[in-house]
Amino acid sequence: MRARRGDRHLDEQVACARTGWARRVDQPQVDRARYRSDSHVALVSASVSLSIATNTAIAVSKGIGWILTGSPTLFAETIHSLADVGNQVLLKIGEVRGRGGPDRQHPFGRGQEKFFWALVSAVSVFFVGCGINIYHGVHALVANEPSSPFTLLVLGLLLFALALESWTLVIALREIGGWRGLQQNRHNTTVLAVVLEDGVALVGIMLTLLVAGVGFFFGPQPAFDASVAIIVGVILGAMALFLATINRRVLIDTSDQELDRAAETWLEARNVSASVRSLVLDIDRAVVFVRAVHEVAGSHEIGEALKRAMRETRGKTVDDVYWKFAL
Repeated sequence: MRARRGDRHLDEQVACARTGWARRVDQPQVDRARYRSDSHVALVSASVSLSIATNTAIAVSKGIGWILTGSPTLFAETIHSLADVGNQVLLKIGEVRGRGGPDRQHPFGRGQEKFFWALVSAVSVFFVGCGINIYHGVHALVANEPSSPFTLLVLGLLLFALALESWTLVIALREIGGWRGLQQNRHNTTVLAVVLEDGVALVGIMLTLLVAGVGFFFGPQPAFDASVAIIVGVILGAMALFLATINRRVLIDTSDQELDRAAETWLEARNVSASVRSLVLDIDRAVVFVRAVHEVAGSHEIGEALKRAMRETRGKTVDDVYWKFAL
């Protein structure tokens, strides 16, 4: 890293860095291990793998219940769980492929690939979980055909699914450090997807139990059953749009505004008047562009100190600091 001068705008520097053309001088040999956040990898790997296993078992239990009753809500929940399994497989693919360090074709590593697969996962939830369930629910509502009676076996299968889903959600929250850990990992789209899908799945099972309870004590209620199936589809659609939005934000070269403000404050405390703009590369990685009002003596040392400070205080790895001096 060395002070960079010229007439190009800061936006051009960002564009160059994003495509790998920005020159990085005095850059030590890349330690590829730092492009893997071990805590995030372990956290995501355990949560996703557990969710794949449990949702497969839950999908089987719901599927048996649907076969026995023909309930639209149980059909919706079976599709919901199958969609969750498929989506978490996609998240697993993104987790594995996103670990690659930098190379000639990917000078900043492959960290953003996990966001692509998370986006594919969100789109799949929308079309499979939301679309199919709403269509089937509306069809059942129009047909108004009663389902078979709910039996104790079906209720038992749903209670088993409820217990398994609750356990999965508790484990996922425990692994990321509870609600405080969830707040700290709010930019980790894979963690958000796993926790949110588990939470929504829990709500879906509770709604299905409500339908099953009403059907068991008062007989099949086709309109109520179909309406709940539609509600499940709408909830899945809302979740999918939320996840797609946060992944889109990362994929279109966003900045970390909290990191920008922290870096500006840190520089100001050292009598460096500058504006800072970052470029997010991964969940906890970024490059930083500093536009200083005046030329800064010892910019290399200041940049290295800034990188250490952001790592220690913000938990962010700053790969490079690029300078531009207004005067």
